Amino acid sequence: MKKEVNFREEAIECVKDSVLPMHQQIYDKYKGDFDRIYAEAYNNKSYTGKVIVPGKVYELSYLECSCPKVKCGMRSCPEQCECSRQSILYILSQLEPNSNFDVQIVNTILRGSDRCTFRITRQERR
Repeated sequence: MKKEVNFREEAIECVKDSVLPMHQQIYDKYKGDFDRIYAEAYNNKSYTGKVIVPGKVYELSYLECSCPKVKCGMRSCPEQCECSRQSILYILSQLEPNSNFDVQIVNTILRGSDRCTFRITRQERR
């Protein structure tokens, strides 16, 4: 459990000043419509988005590992991908603080895939 806490802290530090504002701009531009965000905005040369179940389940794939610590050679273990999962959870919590999301690692480059794919599920509100 301690490792996850460290990954979460590391993830927040990594994305709060650069990646989060970019996603906030996209979120605002598309008025929070995740179906449009994942179908339209999240499709470029760096990553692709996909709507699996409208309004509920999405996939986000990075076409290369975007982790700065992996890119510079500091980390190479597949467990590092938890940091990316935590960064997605953090960003979603900032975009929609009253919503709950589950993020699962589908596959990653560090696990032998050609891309890093995460499945995002909007949880029912309780």
